[in-house]
Amino acid sequence: MDIPAELVQDTQARFLDRRTQRTGHLERLNVRGLIETDSAARVEARLARLGVPTPDAHALVQGQEPLAQLTARLPQDTRQNVERLLGANDLVGVAYLDLARAAARAVARVVLRDRRGRPAGFGTGWLCSPRLLITNNHVLATPDDARTAAAEFDYELLADGTLRDRVTLPLDPDTLFLTSGPLDYTIVAVGGNAAPFGWIPCFGGADRNVLGEALSIIQHPSGEPKQVALRENRLVDRLPDFLHYETDTAPGSSGSPVFNDAWEVVALHHSGVPRTDAQGRVLRRDGRPAAPGDSDTDIDWIANEGVRISRILQDLRAGPDASHPLIAELLSAPRPPRPAPERAVAADHAALDRAALDLGELDLSALNPDPDGRVTLPVTLTLRLKAPEGPPAPVGNRPYLDPADEDAARAYYADLNADATPQQRFLALSELVTGTHTRVLPYAPAEQLYPWVDVWPDGRLRSLYSAREHTPAELIEADRAAQARRDRLAAAEGLNADALEDALPYNCEHVVPQSWFAKRQPMRGDLHHLFACEPDCNSFRGNTPYCDFPDYGEAIRSDCGRREPGEFEPAHGQGAAARATLYFLLRYPGVIRQYAPRHLQTLLAWHAAHPPGDWERHRNAAIHAAQGNRNPLIDHPDWAATTDFTEGLGR
Repeated sequence: MDIPAELVQDTQARFLDRRTQRTGHLERLNVRGLIETDSAARVEARLARLGVPTPDAHALVQGQEPLAQLTARLPQDTRQNVERLLGANDLVGVAYLDLARAAARAVARVVLRDRRGRPAGFGTGWLCSPRLLITNNHVLATPDDARTAAAEFDYELLADGTLRDRVTLPLDPDTLFLTSGPLDYTIVAVGGNAAPFGWIPCFGGADRNVLGEALSIIQHPSGEPKQVALRENRLVDRLPDFLHYETDTAPGSSGSPVFNDAWEVVALHHSGVPRTDAQGRVLRRDGRPAAPGDSDTDIDWIANEGVRISRILQDLRAGPDASHPLIAELLSAPRPPRPAPERAVAADHAALDRAALDLGELDLSALNPDPDGRVTLPVTLTLRLKAPEGPPAPVGNRPYLDPADEDAARAYYADLNADATPQQRFLALSELVTGTHTRVLPYAPAEQLYPWVDVWPDGRLRSLYSAREHTPAELIEADRAAQARRDRLAAAEGLNADALEDALPYNCEHVVPQSWFAKRQPMRGDLHHLFACEPDCNSFRGNTPYCDFPDYGEAIRSDCGRREPGEFEPAHGQGAAARATLYFLLRYPGVIRQYAPRHLQTLLAWHAAHPPGDWERHRNAAIHAAQGNRNPLIDHPDWAATTDFTEGLGR
């Protein structure tokens, strides 16, 4: 969910007020290292918790023994703990992954609903005891908010890219609901059986973190499937009530647990600090000042703030409900049962059935089972810890947004009558986009779409419906490989080209399905309604019209969206898909016979709710250069309300 503006302002004020202290912390970290940045007592407690004997730690922080001499005579495992704490060794034991997985199970997506039962936003929460969930006050401010909300566990992707079967549990504010505006936390009882997910115990004390230590956060950013920001950033400042850190988060991450390297929770994430210009204006990621209506995902966040767990515990102990059995259980910090050791992958037949693994050329006969019938499969795990810094140059040195395109757009619409009726505007725009479509392009996404037209500002492609990221080279290679297989099969078997393309499709989606216009040109190669989209999302949608499900958030069928007989709502890309479809009505009036006026209302609502950004403006300019015409709904979003699109529907 979007972070309240007043909360962001308060967070920013605290961050700016601590500039001097934070600068001192960072200078000491860079010059002396982590072990000499925080207080001696805290470093001693932290080292002792990591396994360094207390006398040695005391000697170290008091400067009584050089670090080199101390580490040289420590046991190997203890020395590694010290090196890791100092940031000199980024290796961790594999048990680290087991602890992370156990912690992740207790994290849930909090689904907020309005009075009609429709999703109104998302947050993150986590089980802090066997029967209690904690999130932010600005996520669940009142018991009424909690009564209509739910906690979704296991909303995450499996290894094969499909969604795990989620478990939805109601919240039970009538049993317990505690909240604090100043500390921005809410604790609420959970209905149903939460036991399978364990919980993340809450501890206080000075041995949980030191300045400069790496932090991790498990989250549902923007309501997406569960993700983790793993160890790539550090704690930069500690305030009486809050921690400031650099961990990447996104809207919808409100209420996420923030962990130290032992997977102990140290903070409840709640807000961020935006980058501002000299005039104090909040800046977007593209460097422009933020405007009303911009999403939090567009803002350039430079730091984050979490509420200290020790401060929340202190508040609970001093409160009137400290003796409540559920709060007493939370304060006693019972540890959940330790996770059972993972069995060999091949032994979990149910998991194999769900995963539908593509084993390719693997010769299973070469695998030797152990006496229990288990086999070990080699696995390669690749982690992308942090995106590269700086703006991309996707192709050569071309500017992503050419300033000259603004003049080109003004000239393109210069002859239109500003006082036209809705019907006249439709006819005028239809004539314009048809008459300027001077170059008919072949349907060849690897050449026409992926290298430049559909590229986002970071140089990557995103699937229209699932938002999965790819490099242009990945999709170009995948489509060319599919084409090569089609050619081989056609030559060897004499199969029909259309049937082969259906079986081996491109990573490309026509928002107006090809079957609706019999794959005719120029519709088939018209870039305005072509988008990067993996075949599984493409086939999941099929040739189904778009619709807006009243209970979409309660029944997402995959990360591509939701489909019912005759209807489909994508998980992402609603605005772009709507504008592309409305363009199609202008360019090819009478072709679409699958939509009725009620469908237009959905498209216009999506257009209004998800206005075009830099990606679509870039697409529009690039397509103008490639085929000669533009999408008016990208250049002039306000024209949608004064254009009669029913003129474009097939009768």
